[in-house]
Amino acid sequence: MKYTKKVLEDKRVQIDLTLDSKEWEEAVQGAYEKNKGKYSVQGFRKGHTPRKVLEKTYGASLFYDEAIDNCFYRYYFEVLSKEKTIEPVATPEIEIKKVGTEGLELILKITVKPEVELGDYKGLKVEKKEVKVTKAEVDKELQGMLEARVKFVEVEREIKNGDTATIDFSGSIDGVKFDGGTATDFDLEIGSKSFIDTFEDQLVGLKKGDKKDVKVTFPKEYHEPSLQGKPAVFAVEVKAVKEKQYPELNDTFASEVSEFETLKELTEDTKKKLLEGKQKEENAQAENKLIDMIVDNAKVDVPAAMVEQQVEDFIKDFEYRLSYQGLSLAGYLQYANTTVEALKESRREDAKRTVKTRLVLEKILVQEKIEVTDKDLEDKFNEHNKEKPKSIKEIRKTLNPEQLNYFENSILLNKLMAFLKENNNM
Repeated sequence: MKYTKKVLEDKRVQIDLTLDSKEWEEAVQGAYEKNKGKYSVQGFRKGHTPRKVLEKTYGASLFYDEAIDNCFYRYYFEVLSKEKTIEPVATPEIEIKKVGTEGLELILKITVKPEVELGDYKGLKVEKKEVKVTKAEVDKELQGMLEARVKFVEVEREIKNGDTATIDFSGSIDGVKFDGGTATDFDLEIGSKSFIDTFEDQLVGLKKGDKKDVKVTFPKEYHEPSLQGKPAVFAVEVKAVKEKQYPELNDTFASEVSEFETLKELTEDTKKKLLEGKQKEENAQAENKLIDMIVDNAKVDVPAAMVEQQVEDFIKDFEYRLSYQGLSLAGYLQYANTTVEALKESRREDAKRTVKTRLVLEKILVQEKIEVTDKDLEDKFNEHNKEKPKSIKEIRKTLNPEQLNYFENSILLNKLMAFLKENNNM
């Protein structure tokens, strides 16, 4: 195998790959050995037909496609093992220049990792807002604790807004009942707006045992087409009226819901946790601002192939998240009245930014010689396994390549952010 290389105007690297007749013959023979069982010729047992007979029957180039594929993967990676400076970021564009009994010539155009020209990434200043926690925010958290322990107690009075009414109802349009319009012992929170139109409002003032015809109109955009925009009557009977009863917000409540003995301690701890949460969020925003500044200061021509791959990754991730909601990508596209192409186009600029950010951060890692040591990996792996820590040798046996890569990337990101925060004002 012989090859030459050159850099093209678009920054791709071109490899002209040449195999002589002997190398090409070996490749074709290998393709024949692998695939001869797929073909049959009268007078020969399947899988035992001589290659020349198959080529005469089906064409001289019968095994060329597979042979070319095998040659590409074998010799492409052989070239990469020799040319350490070539860092491909996508599958090469392949052109067959010549193929025949005398040999094979391929032209490979490789999109490579682009050069990154770093700008300022040290000595930058990022403004951070001072975070505060208000009394109203603390009160809201405490109210949430009360809500989690609210009791619904049946009362003998008229329904008020905020009550829960247990009702039987049966809906009809022009005197004819419709599917899904009937229920018994249904608990409805009055004022929740979970029922259409003024249904809930018309129950205010009723008591247990009362009956009423509730008149409403279905919305024009209602999910069931047969009901859209139609007036309906619901025959309603009130079975019970329940009001919310909250525990008293005092020391007893604090001791029941937390490790604290007094409401004062619980309140102070709630304020502290809210403040920590806000500070964490502000720190994360400041880190993102710093990275944005560093990326904006850098210059890099992001290859289109890397952008397209990132777009594909976005779509795959989106499809994966949809599946967890019981949805499909096709169903989403139909609901949103859009196409895969439009969805990809909407993410293309984000993809370009994501790729540029990754390239810039990788450049800083190399320039500052930030690497993962065995101790880093041991510490990260044993972070939640302190009772039975493992050695680096055991860890490498435990983790598969994908898991190991995850740990190493996590460590690199943490070390990089620590470096950037140490060398910038934030």
